[in-house]
Amino acid sequence: MAERHLPLRRLGSLLGGLGLAATLVACGGEAPATDPAAAVPTTPLWNPCDGLTAEGVGEVLGADVTMDAGRPAAPRCAFTPAEEGGAAVDANYVLFPAGLDEAWDTMGQLDGAVTNPTIAQADDARMVVNIDGGSLLVTGFVQNDDLIQVVNLVDPAPYDRAVGLRAVRQVMTDLSAHAEDSAFGG
Repeated sequence: MAERHLPLRRLGSLLGGLGLAATLVACGGEAPATDPAAAVPTTPLWNPCDGLTAEGVGEVLGADVTMDAGRPAAPRCAFTPAEEGGAAVDANYVLFPAGLDEAWDTMGQLDGAVTNPTIAQADDARMVVNIDGGSLLVTGFVQNDDLIQVVNLVDPAPYDRAVGLRAVRQVMTDLSAHAEDSAFGG
């Protein structure tokens, strides 16, 4: 497949939009409540970290990481390096019935090399790889039914590109497997 190039600013905008869309989806697509007590969901939100572990992510990165899964009312999925200067990974999601192809078309042109990795159990997947300011930046998108999960890796120099790509693919694979075992992707 030919590579497409996508500006990182657009990717950041999309990721921010995906986070906003996830919040809106989790709240039933309604406008945010003005009463803070009304904004607390009555059911747990999806958390990509439920299908990941710090040990598993650290193993594919070759370094210890700490997981921050947030809390049930405010899920978060971030893995930070135990040692300064290591790779950091985060994951988020959006429920998007139109699928990854449709979401992809809304992103416009992005900077970076785009590939379509094969991810077990996924309906579709994309990876964007870029080097910016000496750091390796990798974003992976994995779709299972209406669920699109997004993985971001930032690894400052000196980075190991092969390790970074392998780590993002493995996290995408783990997210896909977890989605298939859930009500969101199965």
